[in-house]
Amino acid sequence: MGTEHDRIQPRVITRSDPTRIEIEWADGHKTSYSTRQLRQICPCAQCVDELTGVRTLVTELVPVDLVHNQVTMVGNYAISLLFSDGHQTGIYPFRMLRKNDPASEPNN
Repeated sequence: MGTEHDRIQPRVITRSDPTRIEIEWADGHKTSYSTRQLRQICPCAQCVDELTGVRTLVTELVPVDLVHNQVTMVGNYAISLLFSDGHQTGIYPFRMLRKNDPASEPNN
């Protein structure tokens, strides 16, 4: 079994099309996010109240046909995305992306 570092370190990040990002982790696990799912979990201050931690983004209002126009590495700990709705302030740490894997049980 891999270390915690292996669990949260991506081996490959694939932008298969503008509606999906796939991550293969160092421990062999694979995660797939739709662009809409990523926008719905955006951790930035525009989407989550900085003081309370309560999500202010109404996730149901995120367009189903949302795409991402750009994916950028942030150091070696996160990615950022430019969405077709103009949103671009979220930084998605690898730890958060692994924890929120849509196909996994919570905290996996």
